[in-house]
Amino acid sequence: MYARVATFEGGDTERLREMSGPESRPAMPEGMRRVLVLNDEDGGRRLFVAFFDSREAVDAAEEHFERMGDEIPESVRGRRLSVDVYEVVADEEV
Repeated sequence: MYARVATFEGGDTERLREMSGPESRPAMPEGMRRVLVLNDEDGGRRLFVAFFDSREAVDAAEEHFERMGDEIPESVRGRRLSVDVYEVVADEEV
């Protein structure tokens, strides 16, 4: 499994919370298994972690993520600072 981690600065956390509901959630890329959004309110940053079965699936989804960036205003999503991809070596609930 692989995780694509995009770091954002700024944006509107409350609006993003509203968009996470089933009625208003944007379409997610093909092959994405789940998503985790982490927010640091004090630091004004957010991590968007998307999980995929393979590195190829991450690469194939990149165009979709770029379109999402065009569809969701920067005032809501924030300014993207970086995108990194990691292999998930452990993912367990204890």
